[in-house]
Amino acid sequence: MASRRLFLSMLALSNIPVSTEASMTKKRIDKFGKTFEYLKDPETRERETGKSLLTVDGAIFQGIPFEEMDWKNIVFKNCDFFGNYDIGPNTQTNVRYEDCRFSGILSFGKTHNVRFLRCAWVGAPVMFAEKGSTDTVFESCTFAGKSPDPNQQGGVGSHGDAEFIDCYAKWFSLVGDASLTLRKCECEGASIETDSEANSGDDFLSSKVVIQQSKLRGYFDMRATNLHSLSIQDTVIEYFDISRSTVKQSVVIERVRGGYLNMYPQQADSLIVRNSQILGNDRKIFEAYAGGIKNIEIESVVFGGGALSGSVIVAGGTGMDLSNPRPRINQSIFIKDCSIPNLKTHHINTSSLLLKGCKLENVAISSSFIDKLELTGNTITRAVDFSNTNTKEHHIQPLPKNSTKLDGSNIRLN
Repeated sequence: MASRRLFLSMLALSNIPVSTEASMTKKRIDKFGKTFEYLKDPETRERETGKSLLTVDGAIFQGIPFEEMDWKNIVFKNCDFFGNYDIGPNTQTNVRYEDCRFSGILSFGKTHNVRFLRCAWVGAPVMFAEKGSTDTVFESCTFAGKSPDPNQQGGVGSHGDAEFIDCYAKWFSLVGDASLTLRKCECEGASIETDSEANSGDDFLSSKVVIQQSKLRGYFDMRATNLHSLSIQDTVIEYFDISRSTVKQSVVIERVRGGYLNMYPQQADSLIVRNSQILGNDRKIFEAYAGGIKNIEIESVVFGGGALSGSVIVAGGTGMDLSNPRPRINQSIFIKDCSIPNLKTHHINTSSLLLKGCKLENVAISSSFIDKLELTGNTITRAVDFSNTNTKEHHIQPLPKNSTKLDGSNIRLN
């Protein structure tokens, strides 16, 4: 599981922070009298106070174990939680943390309606809610890692559902194994992790990931994750990488603005990119893996900034040996009303490829097997390359013959 992997790799890195002036004014939790007793003995608390709210303000939790107990109806305010493995309640229900600090390796237990408001995680902490957790929200929180090296970064989230709202994360892994939502967040050199080893067989766990109204700066890593679906809307992206991941259903990207997108999952039911502006980084703009995605739809997208800005690549599916192509995965590739300086579509094996109403400079649809190929209503200003591409049916708009390559292809122009 992700928690076990991170526990082992991060144990030596999860340093207990030195005492600050603010923490020196706080008391250890065992100095809180009845409040401490109620935290240690929830059954006695319920007998004496029923379901009334318990408030814990300005406490330090360190070196005193809280394990295998059920916390309900509690508000922790301005508390510090430090330690390794000594804080691990069984469940938390209707619990809120306000302006608290966390460090070390802790477990949130199985959470239901748990809120973290304006809390901070610094260094390389490892903290997760357990499988089956629901309605776990981090709002206006800060996750500040200490190194860009992924092997030295902490992780916070849930093996169930997790939602991050208006948070800032730098050099940190955010986790949500059943579902994960980022809304109005700013991330820098961060990553999303879903637990690919959580279950097996029919009970295999895959996460629904939603990213909305956020800013993803630097390299945002979602490689080798297992997803049920991925949806990104109204977000600024610098470098997004989903290579080697598996997606049971769809990847949908709408109203995105920014740099380079590596859409090379091992498999996905569909990839949809709409109404976006993807300008690229370091001559890389956009890549999609036609060898693992059943249906690809790209519509109303502006790619790149000119002929020298790199290529939009939609590729894969035949393998390199065209005499022995791989079994077909892709069923359709639909590219409409886009601006693409250089389009490279090569080594694809698909039932249908439609390129319609686009503004292009160079187009390469090469080394491919396409049942139905259609180019219509496009503006193509430079060259077209159909080399080694074979079709069963094709409808090609008028193209200048002196700038079109047909070597090894069965395509015939009017």
